Amino acid sequence: MSFLRFAFAEVKEMVSALESSGGRMKGASKEMLHADTAHFGHEGLQSACDDFADSWNYGFGRLSKMTKDISKFADKCENGFDGLDKKLRDELVEATKK
Repeated sequence: MSFLRFAFAEVKEMVSALESSGGRMKGASKEMLHADTAHFGHEGLQSACDDFADSWNYGFGRLSKMTKDISKFADKCENGFDGLDKKLRDELVEATKK
């Protein structure tokens, strides 16, 4: 292994934390879908609660997609660094033979 490093473990840990948070958000989102906002008071408050639930669902969807993209990117980076590291090592070994 050469001096090349990619903080793969740290990125995967961050992705795991985001996925865990996303799971809790998804659960809360499902609960909000069943909420009857008629119990919250006047029409303006009911509308605000409905708007918040819609916004929450949209935000959760975006977070979920970004988390998956980050995980895929981290895997690609790790593979790329491993390949580059192997190539560098092979070339250094070859150079020392000459």
